Amino acid sequence: MKICIDERAYEGSAAEIMDQLRQQTFDPTEYPDTESYIHQLRSNFIRTTGLDCPLPDSGAEEQARAMFAHLAKAGALTILEE
Repeated sequence: MKICIDERAYEGSAAEIMDQLRQQTFDPTEYPDTESYIHQLRSNFIRTTGLDCPLPDSGAEEQARAMFAHLAKAGALTILEE
């Protein structure tokens, strides 16, 4: 997968990209794993947009893919390759 956020490209699996984003937060220890970071992003997305943001019950990879799809629909990022 390849995405672009603010003219910066990220590549890897969806979970790997999500973990890269987690590591770039002000305090990455606040989110001990990728799934906790995804759920925080989901909460922020819902609060900011007022839109529903369902995520699958499966692991981090599928949750990250779904979160990226929601963010892309809202214009927060561009999915360059799936």
